[in-house]
Amino acid sequence: MKRLKGLCGRSARVSAPALLALAASAIGGVSPAAADPDLVGPPEETVLAAICGNPARTETGTCRMKDGRTAAFWYGAMIPAATGIWFTGFATMPAPGEDADTPNRRTVAAATFAFEDSRWRLKGVQTEIGRIGTGNRNGDAPQVDEGLGAVTRAVNRVRLVMGLRLTSYGAAGARSFSFLLLQFSKVPLRWSVAGEVPAGSDETAACDTDDGEPCRMGKSEGRLEILPEESFKPLAWPPVRVTLTGTVRGEDGKVRPATDRDARTFAFDEAKGAYR
Repeated sequence: MKRLKGLCGRSARVSAPALLALAASAIGGVSPAAADPDLVGPPEETVLAAICGNPARTETGTCRMKDGRTAAFWYGAMIPAATGIWFTGFATMPAPGEDADTPNRRTVAAATFAFEDSRWRLKGVQTEIGRIGTGNRNGDAPQVDEGLGAVTRAVNRVRLVMGLRLTSYGAAGARSFSFLLLQFSKVPLRWSVAGEVPAGSDETAACDTDDGEPCRMGKSEGRLEILPEESFKPLAWPPVRVTLTGTVRGEDGKVRPATDRDARTFAFDEAKGAYR
């Protein structure tokens, strides 16, 4: 299982050791292209144009779908494979039926490219791989933790599980964290949103420490581990585990350090199409 930073546009870079390390465990093995430390993903405008089928607006970083919805670039990640480097750029837009300005849910779209003959070549576009809740009250997509990057694990050589840590904002400055899980199949080429699992929260902004009383709110962050697939279910998607660091509120209402007993394991529910 590896972490890969989001990469897209004219200035994003990743070190050669990082790419080589990921390539060793990614879909199919090590690729010579993975050794290029200056390789960058396609510009955001290229990703958006592929998804919308229309040129992107450089000044706004958006494009307009054929049904009139406005799509905005969200996140991009490279995926080294035996055949070279792949890149997927994700965009979001208001889900159908939602208010265009302040939607409660957003559609996620994806454009996947392969680095061939010294250039990025478009391999596939999906205008909807699933839907996610918005990250705050203004209807924007939740913020991806760029510092952590994508957590990935290859499955059966032609599939991949990816986790993105998201931050959503609530009342009084509270933040909640989660991991959005995505599944990728190379044959046929397809991404899908596979659910969202909780990964801590920070409610300390609501504390009033001026009176000298200790803060009674927890502050924790989750770490995602994509576990090996089960040997007796070789075609199943692997389970995932979230462990917490920091502090949490116990059943008695008191704040205590997070421990292993706060860790949770989630399995993919084929019937629901999501981790639960």
